[in-house]
Amino acid sequence: MRKKLLLAGLLASLLSVTGCSTSSSDRESKQAATQKKAQRITVVSSANPADALPAFTSFTWKNQYNLVLSAIDNQSEKQLQEHIRGEIIRYLANKGYVYQENPLQADVVLGFLFALEDDTADRVIEKRFGLLPGVNAKGIDAPRYRKGTFLLNVISKDLKKVYWRSAMQGFVDLADTQDANRSAKMQSVLQIMMGDFPQAGR
Repeated sequence: MRKKLLLAGLLASLLSVTGCSTSSSDRESKQAATQKKAQRITVVSSANPADALPAFTSFTWKNQYNLVLSAIDNQSEKQLQEHIRGEIIRYLANKGYVYQENPLQADVVLGFLFALEDDTADRVIEKRFGLLPGVNAKGIDAPRYRKGTFLLNVISKDLKKVYWRSAMQGFVDLADTQDANRSAKMQSVLQIMMGDFPQAGR
């Protein structure tokens, strides 16, 4: 299995970083340092998508493969599941892929899992999915940040073969409740994880 490790400051372009002037207090300096550490993410993929994926143009969902184990803010797990699905549909549409509601008309099934650290232990994720990015949470002690895990799978429509898997770990800013920010962050995550997907049909 070829592992692809990417360390990126994803949230740097999406969050406003608090600057530290000479008049800043120690508390502000600590907050800025914590925020900088919380911008780290780690991604592991099973293979280059162009090498592992079959040529396909359409995809569908299966509820048992679209798992959200942690609610955020006032969103229920179901609402967050629908949000993630919508963002994946939007991202893949830019590459020419089409979502098919009827599973019989789809070429593949897309699976995902989202969980916050307290809800699913790393060892359970690794045992079930075989991938674990292992982002370091040392120094992230502010309650507004929680380590989150996001997994993606492309599965054959008969559910017998996993063509490709990717797992990302980073930090969720629970204090950021803006829908526009959440959408932008999700699109950035998908770009990092699925950016190497070929155009539909290739």
